[in-house]
Order: sequence, then C-alpha cells, then structure tokens
Amino acid sequence: MHNQPIFRPRQYQLKVFDAIDRGYLRVYCLWHRRSGKDLSLWNLIVKKALERKGLYYYFLPTFTQAKRIIWEGITNEGDRFLDFIPKEVIKNKNETEMKLELINGSIVQLIGTDYYDRIRGTNPIGCVFSEFAFQNPMAWEVVKPIVKLNKGWVVFNTTPNGKNHAFELYEMAKNSPYWFCEVLTVMDTGLLTQQ
Repeated sequence: MHNQPIFRPRQYQLKVFDAIDRGYLRVYCLWHRRSGKDLSLWNLIVKKALERKGLYYYFLPTFTQAKRIIWEGITNEGDRFLDFIPKEVIKNKNETEMKLELINGSIVQLIGTDYYDRIRGTNPIGCVFSEFAFQNPMAWEVVKPIVKLNKGWVVFNTTPNGKNHAFELYEMAKNSPYWFCEVLTVMDTGLLTQQ
C-alpha cells in the first residue's frame, strides 16, 4: 500500500508560497530546469483552491503537456502529482477534461494554451502559467481582466526562450512593486553543480 505523499517545499520555493500568502497577486518565477516548478506550483494551486472557493486554471503550453507533466506526472520518488491531494478533499475527478472538483466547491483544471479559446467567458480567481515562454500569450490576455476584477492571483513560471512575450513580462515584473519576481539559477538552488 502506497502512503499519501506530503509535499514539503524546498527552501528556495518557500518565497513564492510566502509571496502569495502575503497578498501578492502577480508572481514571476524564472527558475532553472529541474528546480521543481510544477510540483511546487501544483501544490500551491490546490492549497489556494482549498482556502478560497473558486475556479483555478493550471496552464501549460499544450493540452498534451498538461496531461503528461501534471495529470500523469510522477516525481523522482515515484509519487504521482495527483496523489499529493488527499483523496478526502476530492469530490469529483474528470479524466477527460483533467478537472478536479474539491469538497469546498472549488474547481482546479489543467489547460493547454493551444486551446486557450475554450476558457473564454469563464471566471478564474487563480492561475498558474507554467513554461510561459513556450505558451500562446493570448491565454493570459483572456484571463487578465477576469482575475483583476476577481482580485485573483497569477503565477508565471518559465525557463528562458529568447526575447519573447515572457521576456517582456519579466522585464516589467522585475521593476514593479506590485509583482514578486525571482530568478533562480543552479548556483542559487544548489541542485546541480557547474559540472
């Protein structure tokens, strides 16, 4: 029998959790590959969905990536990403739409920005844009006015991909007092050596 895995953020990931808990509504994480972006932010979105009833989206560049990285994702220790959510807080699980309804009425859904138009007219209060540099930026344009009206929050994470929409957002975020913005290299996290 497999025990319920418990998510414990790595020391360097705590700043993002703290920033959201302190009231930052916009967060930008420029973290290196293998820094645990998706596992930590998946657990963050579920935490926030349990705290405030509402609709939450976790965006990845494609629907297929969302399925492989989160819905079917497994950690190095063999724990499935979905198993970090205690079964007793899940009311419904829709495999086709990769959507969870929690016992407090919140909905957490995985979305590929290759089909971002499917979210038009919805009402999210929390969003994670994972690997934003590789996403269709129109998804953010669709939800931006909605989360602003809802006093909702948004976290962007990415690894760099040239001077595109993610780079422009980073340039704005790093100079804004309204954004929590963080750059983490392998030297900062200590996960990998220079070799």
